[in-house]
Amino acid sequence: MKKILLILVLFLIIPFTKVNAEEVTITFFHGDGCPHCAKEEKYLDIIQKQLGQNVNIQKYEVWNNQDNLDLLNQVRTAFGDKNEGVPFTIIGNKYFSGFNDEIGNQMKQTIIDNLKQENINAVELIKNGSPVPTNINQSQDPTIHFTLLGKTNVKETSPITIAFTEGIGDAINLGSLWIILFLAGIMLAVYNNKKRLILGGMFILTSTITYTIFALTNVEFTINQTTFIRTFIAIIAIIIAAISIDAHLKINIPKKSILQVLQELFGKKQFIMYSLGIIITSVITSFVLVNQSQSSSVLLETAFEVQNVTTSAPYMFLYFLMYLITSLILVGVVNVIIKELIIENTIGTYNRLIAGIIMLVAAIILIYLPGTFMMV
Repeated sequence: MKKILLILVLFLIIPFTKVNAEEVTITFFHGDGCPHCAKEEKYLDIIQKQLGQNVNIQKYEVWNNQDNLDLLNQVRTAFGDKNEGVPFTIIGNKYFSGFNDEIGNQMKQTIIDNLKQENINAVELIKNGSPVPTNINQSQDPTIHFTLLGKTNVKETSPITIAFTEGIGDAINLGSLWIILFLAGIMLAVYNNKKRLILGGMFILTSTITYTIFALTNVEFTINQTTFIRTFIAIIAIIIAAISIDAHLKINIPKKSILQVLQELFGKKQFIMYSLGIIITSVITSFVLVNQSQSSSVLLETAFEVQNVTTSAPYMFLYFLMYLITSLILVGVVNVIIKELIIENTIGTYNRLIAGIIMLVAAIILIYLPGTFMMV
């Protein structure tokens, strides 16, 4: 038991060791109250969550700060841009005037391209009176910041090492750990050890398959779609929480209430209902993981391009395999903790109540504190 708890602690500590890396600088000129600026700011926040320490976003508000406005005009003149207004964004030696979904996609591709080549800060060059280079050569020492490897020279690191370690790292990043929290709430409500393992395995297998599909197809969601998905999952968590707490407290609820109907349905076909809920939830949480949490799939593909790997399929397979295996190990650890510390002790009489509290906590995080687990 002590060994398992030690492993879990290591899983929680390792991925969050910070290493300074050479990041791509994004300079964002915006105005308070500008709707397009607000939309881009949310998009850049998502990019920050996805790529982590590989990007550095510098923001300049220009409507209420004359110095920032003067800098914007200086930068615009240097780039020969004739447009006016904000948002105005610089990435590498390219600029973007305005913002929409198409421009957002172009920005992301530019960031990925800049990970492969020499990093420049065009705004700093302009401040110092230096010209902005029109062409940037591919860096001889390209570095990418990965979850476990930290700052990595991708030309000197084996693709097997990158794929292996990042599969483990992505399974234990903050977004994935929220999923484990959610899953623990469901598993706590089930007394049977075999059924708990089946539910956990079903959740991880389904989420891994969908995570693989959406990561490889580069599916991206708009901010509104992400908010809807997050809200939908939170509602499911609240429903399960209400049912679990009611099952423990045996509250006198009117027979025709929605909660009573759900309670009776779960009581008759509990395992089937939990299985259905787990499949649905695992699919939609995978959407959020691909788009909102620091995921290495895009960074892996970038590294393989730099390494001139002819076919990345075997390495991507290894990455997703390690993601699956690590996730299953985490589920096993969670199940042992539930069994040893709760189910087989006196506290086990409160397992449904604990399950309900955990699900409420998961829902609160999604609704009010999504940034805590990078689910934004």
